Amino acid sequence: MFNQDGKAIAFSSLDDVALFPEIPNATAMRHIRMQKSYSAVESIPNKGLFLRVLVPVNVLSLEDDIRVLQVLQQVPPRLAENAEIVQTGYRNYQELVLSKQGITRLYSVTLTLALLLALFSALASAFLISEKLSAPLGMLAEGTRAVAQGDFSRRHQVFSNDELGVLTESFNLMTEQLDLARANAQQSQHEIESARAYLESILANLSSGVMVFDDKLKIRTVNRSAEQILQIPLIYLEGLAIDECVEKEPKFHLLASEIQNGFGLTHSGEWQRQVLHFSENKDQVLLLRGTRLPESSGGGGIVVFDDITGLLQVQRTVAWGEIARRLAHEIKNPLTPIQLSAERIQHRLMDKLSGQDAKILQRSTETIVSQVEALKKMVNEFSEYARIPELEMVQINFNRLIHEVLALYETSNAKAENSQCPEIKLALSSDLLLIRGDPARLRQVIHNLLQNAQDALADTKNGTIVVSTDMISGSVKLCIIDNGKGFAEEIKTLAFEPYVTTKPRGTGLGLPIVKKIVDEHNGTIQIENIQPHGAKVTITLPTINSGQPASTINRIA
Repeated sequence: MFNQDGKAIAFSSLDDVALFPEIPNATAMRHIRMQKSYSAVESIPNKGLFLRVLVPVNVLSLEDDIRVLQVLQQVPPRLAENAEIVQTGYRNYQELVLSKQGITRLYSVTLTLALLLALFSALASAFLISEKLSAPLGMLAEGTRAVAQGDFSRRHQVFSNDELGVLTESFNLMTEQLDLARANAQQSQHEIESARAYLESILANLSSGVMVFDDKLKIRTVNRSAEQILQIPLIYLEGLAIDECVEKEPKFHLLASEIQNGFGLTHSGEWQRQVLHFSENKDQVLLLRGTRLPESSGGGGIVVFDDITGLLQVQRTVAWGEIARRLAHEIKNPLTPIQLSAERIQHRLMDKLSGQDAKILQRSTETIVSQVEALKKMVNEFSEYARIPELEMVQINFNRLIHEVLALYETSNAKAENSQCPEIKLALSSDLLLIRGDPARLRQVIHNLLQNAQDALADTKNGTIVVSTDMISGSVKLCIIDNGKGFAEEIKTLAFEPYVTTKPRGTGLGLPIVKKIVDEHNGTIQIENIQPHGAKVTITLPTINSGQPASTINRIA
């Protein structure tokens, strides 16, 4: 009897020689732990065959170990010999079986290797034969790949007159024709690119604005001058319909409307019209000329436009100058005789009349004389507007010139506490502002602008006029700002036209004379209203080189 660890608890034996029982092996003990019995015929060295039987012995308590009862009985010698003979025969049989399997595997491997060798030999022979037969097709395939990549220079020699030879010759002819066609296409493309570059160069350097539309009035091309004239970025509008352009750029509305009307009313030929375009800096008058493109080129139309604002202004200036000269000539001559006649009548009849009649005569004579003086003033202004420029151009310190003009308005600053007398403030640049011009004419410009500002502030309490100068991009900028009512919108675009005024007794020649003097000095003038109220007049004049002696720089006539 053993415990579950294989230790002997007790034993009994008929063999007096045995001092210790045979311990069961691990396989037998594994069966016992699984509560299974074990029986087997085992060979014990130097003792023979034995029958071993093992059974588990249940215990009464869970705390006790499992007991194993082993019976070991020797097999009789006769049976042992027979069993040994059987065992020997079985081992021989197993060896023969293993030998048979080895021979079978050897034959199988040998036959498999022979089969694979034959197969590989057949494949190699087929590959070599097919390679030789398909070599011309391979060259053609390589040639087609080269053609697909744009290489038409591949030519293959013809070695036979069979179908492959004819195919190779046809392929060579095809690549030659493709090469020639590509050369012609490249030449045509180069000519087209050259023509397009030439056309783009012309459009880029053309002073007129050019816009090209397709048949659905979508913008195809615009030149740089079109953007400069309209002051609208048109490049990002390319490809959009004209209605979509208006949605993105509302300032394009009037121009787009005229273009739509022009192409809508004219199905063939050309059309021309003028349109008023409102930009940020000024209001422009544009002359549009449009024509339809032929259907063979894709249809659509082209619009060429120019800013004729300056041309119209020059034409109006010339016309008004001629009118002013005629009025000055026709009106000025009879004024003096009228005034002298009225004074002579007063001198002759004043002593002969008495009472109410003398007062009526005096009042009538004074009215005639005052109105004649007003007419003389108007005639003088017309003569000034129609004057042929005879400027005495010298170098001028612009800030000093402004100080000289403002010296005449010192009384305005002294009486600034009076609500009807506006205060004049200075904000002059600290730089040396040098221009070339006629001092007398420029004094007239500054004086007229200050007088207009004071007139605009006549009914304004705490009126203020700010005079400032600055140097911007090689130009002198003069700004005169007041906090009056500003320019009326209906006359803002006509402010520089003669005889346009809102003053009860104004002649409407102040700003036109100012603009004419500024134009004579190659400058620009701009008016605008400022928020919340007030007006601003900006004059820009070109500067001169300051690297000259101070004696000439400071000369002011």
